[in-house]
Amino acid sequence: MDNSRFHCWPSNASSILTETLAQHGYNCKGVDVNWIQPPPKQVTQDVPFNVSYSIDLSSEFFDWAIYQLPKPLYKLSNQTMNSSQAWYHWCTTHESTVDPTDPRIESDACIWHINIHACTLGRTVPYCGPWIPPSGEIYHSLALAGPSARVYESTVIIPVFGIIEIIAHFKIGIEDWIHIALVSSNIQVSRKAICGDQYCDLNYENCSNCPIDCGKCPLKPIHIGLITTGCGLFISLFIGFFLYFKIQEQRLLWDPSWIIDVKEVQ
Repeated sequence: MDNSRFHCWPSNASSILTETLAQHGYNCKGVDVNWIQPPPKQVTQDVPFNVSYSIDLSSEFFDWAIYQLPKPLYKLSNQTMNSSQAWYHWCTTHESTVDPTDPRIESDACIWHINIHACTLGRTVPYCGPWIPPSGEIYHSLALAGPSARVYESTVIIPVFGIIEIIAHFKIGIEDWIHIALVSSNIQVSRKAICGDQYCDLNYENCSNCPIDCGKCPLKPIHIGLITTGCGLFISLFIGFFLYFKIQEQRLLWDPSWIIDVKEVQ
């Protein structure tokens, strides 16, 4: 693949058949896709974020899709859909009447599959494509469908941490179809703080909200002061009682007034 912002693949593309249409000699024409609200550079595992993106298919795309591809994406009829311009008009104005999960969506919407793919990059997955990688680790947003020349928005949740690549994925065509993928820069997904996993995430965990991972909090100065004062008071009282009884004992020994004379007893 080259470094273009988007790529087009045939319908049979997979983790094994990764060649783009351009590599087959069919450059994707008349396509304009853009990030409106691009993915952030850094996110946290399992924390949702929103992205928005647009796709615009010009009349040049339909000339290319009908007359230049070996398998046309659209079929010309003798009725209303009898030219590439007619399909262009349909694609920019027709609103789908069925749910994106309904199998009939493939013939009822210009762009009948729109969603976000997120792939964990590694040795076996050098980039994110519109297929399931060999690892099986791929994460999708909810599927949408609709016309061309529109901005779409998706909520994305990444359940893993590490280096992630995100693409906006589109499926287009009726007689045959192609994938279009809008590429993003790599995203750093930070590990989610999970109390009890024996890892203290200093950004979200501390001794107060997760003593299991981060250990017990040291005593605050006020607590140390109260404990010291209490101990000092206890020791002072103990010494005071000890001295009191000691003094009383000494007074009894040195004061003869408490001794009763034998004569008085007789």
